Amino acid sequence: MIEAIEAVLKHWGEFVRCGAPSGGLGSPAGTLVEWKGCPPRTGAAGSRMLLAGAGPDVLADEVGAALAAIERGEGGEVLGTLARLRYTYEPALAKAVQVRDLNLGHGEAGLKAYTRLVQRLHQAVQAELQARNGRTVNQQREAKRAGDRMRKASLQQAAKAHAARGAELHKRDRSSGDSAPVGAVAPRQAPVRNNR
Repeated sequence: MIEAIEAVLKHWGEFVRCGAPSGGLGSPAGTLVEWKGCPPRTGAAGSRMLLAGAGPDVLADEVGAALAAIERGEGGEVLGTLARLRYTYEPALAKAVQVRDLNLGHGEAGLKAYTRLVQRLHQAVQAELQARNGRTVNQQREAKRAGDRMRKASLQQAAKAHAARGAELHKRDRSSGDSAPVGAVAPRQAPVRNNR
């Protein structure tokens, strides 16, 4: 038995028992129905920190996805059934009941088969979680590279556009004929006399 995976599976089982599929926030349509229109706008504007477990439980979602992937594999139905029997009941089912429900045999042989099956489940969940994490890390790395390429291209494009716009403005300023070159001095004019 792998202790870390046992703890993760117990957490997943508690999550399933609570019946919280992913988060506890109401939908916008439900809010409209509840308030019979737009809700009152009180308090501070903007997003708020989700409190008291209102947000999605990412760990339990990942374990659920890993178990679903395991169940789709060869011999995965038994491992999925074992996970549900072992971790989703409160109070926990006795080992003898789980052995009977899984049709693993009777007596000592059934308990040994059960222990081997739990070990297989833990190894499969660990491998699937590591594979899912590896895919996520690769996706994040690729997204960062793509973002860096986009930022570099946008900066280059902005520099070219800025230079072109500056040249255009400079050319237009010169073509109007009312500007002197830099450093030129205006011709002196005779003083104007006021005859009163």
